[in-house]
Amino acid sequence: MEIVRSHRQLAAAATAGGGGSGTGGLPTYRTAPQLEVRLEEFELFAIDRLRVLKGISDGLSRGKRPEEMEKLVSELWKANMRHQDPAETLNKDIISHFVLRLVYCRT
Repeated sequence: MEIVRSHRQLAAAATAGGGGSGTGGLPTYRTAPQLEVRLEEFELFAIDRLRVLKGISDGLSRGKRPEEMEKLVSELWKANMRHQDPAETLNKDIISHFVLRLVYCRT
């Protein structure tokens, strides 16, 4: 798996409460990871990430200011993407990213 940032930086960002510092505070991935995922996790991770993205979309449509959006994203991330183990938070982030890429792929 090739990630634009190092795993240590991503784990630190996940522990700090944000998704990372890539585009818009979320990490950017170039290739899919070589991880095995249970079907239940596959679905739940995608739903959790969709909740975060829906919340961001709602905040933007309500005209929230950048400071309010940062707080909103942090709260949404903590509520939906967090796990007790920072490594699991990172895995959930990576898996959900590629699940949604598959779901919304047009070709």
